[in-house]
Amino acid sequence: MGTRQRCIAWVAGLAGWAAGAVAAPAAEMELPSCVSGSPALRLPAAAERAVLDAGDRRRMHAAAEARYPLYQRGALVPTQVLLLRRQGQWLYVTLWRGGDAGLCFSAVFAAERFDFTPELVAKYRPRAADPVD
Repeated sequence: MGTRQRCIAWVAGLAGWAAGAVAAPAAEMELPSCVSGSPALRLPAAAERAVLDAGDRRRMHAAAEARYPLYQRGALVPTQVLLLRRQGQWLYVTLWRGGDAGLCFSAVFAAERFDFTPELVAKYRPRAADPVD
């Protein structure tokens, strides 16, 4: 490839990168951990997700406490529970108020371990969030 062709390819690549950097929505979202020093939970922005209502949140919380004694020791009810699909697997993520920072996550559970998961997936029909302009 000659110098002129390399230059054209470089400019075209730069233009494509700049257009993607300006026009592309965020590729992933980040949920900070409630545990100081622990890494954030990173998820594709297009991940299917839904926030459980208060009744389903309590149901999931009670089931998690019954199944996982260590979780029960926290003795707090999460502010929200997120049902989401990550890498093809359904998960429950418990969210708490993290002070001024907003919500943080404290636990992630494999949803397949809870027999009511198919019912909740059908009820909420989780989907990716609508893009923000």
